[in-house]
Amino acid sequence: MSVATQLGLNHPDNEVLALARDRWGKWQSEHPALQVVEALDDLPAWLADQPDRCRADEVLLALAELSSPEGSDDVAATGALTWLLLPGAITVAASLDPIAPQVDELLAAALWVEARTFPWQRGRRVAANILMNARKSVMRDLGLGAASGATWGRSTVVDSHEIQDLCDQLLPGDAGPSPEAELRSLLDWACRRGVITEADRALLVDVAEAADRHGAGGGRGSGGLLGNKASAEVADGRGVSALTIRRHTRRCVSAIREARGVDRVPA
Repeated sequence: MSVATQLGLNHPDNEVLALARDRWGKWQSEHPALQVVEALDDLPAWLADQPDRCRADEVLLALAELSSPEGSDDVAATGALTWLLLPGAITVAASLDPIAPQVDELLAAALWVEARTFPWQRGRRVAANILMNARKSVMRDLGLGAASGATWGRSTVVDSHEIQDLCDQLLPGDAGPSPEAELRSLLDWACRRGVITEADRALLVDVAEAADRHGAGGGRGSGGLLGNKASAEVADGRGVSALTIRRHTRRCVSAIREARGVDRVPA
């Protein structure tokens, strides 16, 4: 089951979301920051296209205040805020997927609690902090240390279509250095910086090689790395599902992409 299913937010007619839609106008009158869209259903697209992170944060902060028992104590706002964070929660779940089969259930519970109790009076970076704290909560529940959260701490939640530029480096054209040399250089750099682990590195090499054998077609916006044939081949060799391979690949590529935005990757 997915995080959305565990939370009951996998259907647009969910009771909590319906209540949030009904209260949207009232919330907007109380919190002008929410007046950026006419309807709640328009908010995900607005947030995805919003270049001003501070402005987006103001919207989420308003919902956090409405949600909090120390604010308006409105459970419908908790549902709305959690719903908006589901894309990020899916990324977190993918990063924890190999650890425990009940990760979706644990993460759903942690995400709800964090959305409900976010310290809106002094808070900032609402989405990043709620998702980070939810991940840490799951790690604690599983009795695991915080060290494995280092990559997530340097990562950002991105859509699969946004990783094209990194995939182009992993599977470049004929010009310039060979694909093997560029891939080795990029992954060596990522391992040295702690962006990915050696296990992640091995996975990306396997996926890149499989994608090269099957061609770059498939896996829209991923240069073939998320293609069905490549994922299936690697999954068969590792004894896991193709979905798990795609999740892990997406997580690793996302982490490297974010790190590249901070540090220059050596040529």
